[in-house]
Amino acid sequence: MYQHNYYRNKKTALIKRKGLRILLLSVIVPILALFLIYSVDLLIHRGNIYPHVTVMSQVIGKMNKVQAKQVLTPVAEKMLSNSIIIQYNSVEKNIIPQEILGASIDVEELVNEAYSIARRGTLGHRLKERISLIRQDYQIAGYLNFNEEYFDAFFSQLQSQIEQPAGIAALDSGRVIPARIGITLDREKLLMEIQKSIIDSINPGTSGRVILPVHYQQPDISTSELLAKIGVYQTISTFETSLQGKEENTLFNIQKASDQINGIILEPGESFIFNRLIGPAEKEDGYKESTIIANGQFVNGYGGGVCQVSTTLYNAALLANLQIIERYNHSIYGDATNYVPLGRDAAIFYGYKDLKFKNSLEQQLVIFCEVKENSLVTTIFGERSLDKDIKIITQDKKIHDYDIIEIKRENMEYAQNEVLQEGIPGYSVNTYRVIIDSKGESMEFLSNDQYVSVPMKVLVD
Repeated sequence: MYQHNYYRNKKTALIKRKGLRILLLSVIVPILALFLIYSVDLLIHRGNIYPHVTVMSQVIGKMNKVQAKQVLTPVAEKMLSNSIIIQYNSVEKNIIPQEILGASIDVEELVNEAYSIARRGTLGHRLKERISLIRQDYQIAGYLNFNEEYFDAFFSQLQSQIEQPAGIAALDSGRVIPARIGITLDREKLLMEIQKSIIDSINPGTSGRVILPVHYQQPDISTSELLAKIGVYQTISTFETSLQGKEENTLFNIQKASDQINGIILEPGESFIFNRLIGPAEKEDGYKESTIIANGQFVNGYGGGVCQVSTTLYNAALLANLQIIERYNHSIYGDATNYVPLGRDAAIFYGYKDLKFKNSLEQQLVIFCEVKENSLVTTIFGERSLDKDIKIITQDKKIHDYDIIEIKRENMEYAQNEVLQEGIPGYSVNTYRVIIDSKGESMEFLSNDQYVSVPMKVLVD
């Protein structure tokens, strides 16, 4: 019995040792094989970046450092020099990241990082990265840097243009001060959006446009709440004109003039006089130089854009069925005035041309004139809505061809273009206000407007 147990235990020990050897071999052999494969793989790619490594959308795998640098350098230069548009409503800024933000890319550091993939850290970490490269591409990110001082200066500039504290609606000297929504910029999100836009700029079809990330704070007393307190509940009329493509100075003037009108209270029987409210709109009044119409020509002058404010207001007054006392059309109708149909513009020239209308509705009115994104919007609110529909129509439109003036080239020695001045046709048109109510339809004659033509000037031999 004793010998039997002895041999049985000895046999069990032998089996255990054999199993242990098999287990060790099953672990060691694969590790050795894997190490051997990695060593051979490392030898094959010696001096080169491993396959499937991508930087700035450029596959640089299988390249050496010199080749990778030659590929990435022009790409980095293009990314940093591509213009990016920063946009918030109608405010746009076109920037070059390298110049304005001090953007930079360390190509040499990128190449070194790319080369270190599957060659850095412990053996286990290297093997893990190498296996990952076989399965999928490795995108290197975080290579775009900004000069913090440059970015802070740019961000501060944006803050001064965009940010504003929340403000409650209030009454002040015959005017409703509209509530103001608080606006703050998100610095970190803006930084990320700009980085993304710069990186995406190397891909065809990308817009290179960043919409400013903002946070809004609602005021404690809204404009509608204040209007309700003074009994002004209804929208009488609204009219808007496009600001698309306007010069920066023109937009500034439009904003300034509309701010001076915004919130005006017009009592029953009271007249609105545009020039009395706005003034000459000259440099001394804070207005900027832009395109104006003077003596039948488009020229530079202070206050360009103010006429768009008067025109938008005029049309809102027409649609509110207010009595028009004084109004003038522009001398010519072209690119600077075609934001409104013929016969519906209202020219302003301080001391000579004014816009005047009367609150003939026997109810208190509040006029709001605001820039909203790419539009100028005038809305007239009242205690009650109109009991009629208003339409503005034009009839008897006539077009007058422009003349062509030929100028000898010898008198214009340095002129390059054949056409020195584009021609603009003249027009004549009658404008009416159509009133539809329970009694039927009536038509009110508003104006007969004459727009002069501008001759085309052509250079000839």
